[in-house]
Amino acid sequence: MRDKKMNLHIFDGEGGTGGNGGAGDGGQGGSTGYTFEQAEEIANNRAEKASRAALADFYRKQGLSEEEITTAIKEFKTRQAANKPDIDKIQKERDDALRENAEMKNEKVLRAKGVKDDDLDYVMFKVSKLVDDKTDFSKAAEKFLKENPRYTGAGGYRISGSSSTESNSSGGNMNTSINDAIRRAARR
Repeated sequence: MRDKKMNLHIFDGEGGTGGNGGAGDGGQGGSTGYTFEQAEEIANNRAEKASRAALADFYRKQGLSEEEITTAIKEFKTRQAANKPDIDKIQKERDDALRENAEMKNEKVLRAKGVKDDDLDYVMFKVSKLVDDKTDFSKAAEKFLKENPRYTGAGGYRISGSSSTESNSSGGNMNTSINDAIRRAARR
């Protein structure tokens, strides 16, 4: 059985087949082809022409004159361009949202490790410098906080709102016991 070779060419519509007649390579010694960018440009030009022709035909059927058709097509293309999404803006918004999400996760990690709110931004900055391909944020935070424990709440002090646990254990709170003492004194 004989192998059939196909000689495919891309033509831009100008000049037909270039005299090849569809047989062989037209004596050019090699196949003609286009780069991807050239092929894309040709396809876009053809699509543009087809779109314009379809719009013009539609407007002709509506009874518009050639001048009105030209104006209507310009308006259509202007509206179409205005409605086209701004890819760069969308990508920037996505990147900003991803960065903000990562920052929130990192803050959560630092808070869980006891970093004080006053030191959060500084510690996050320092820890982010330690992050690389082998070390994630959590491991870098552990390393930094182990070397710099002053940024955690460890060894800090607690403030209690009550001077006595006795009043809390009896079901009341400090205000209730003070108010009761004032009432008893006023009855005398």
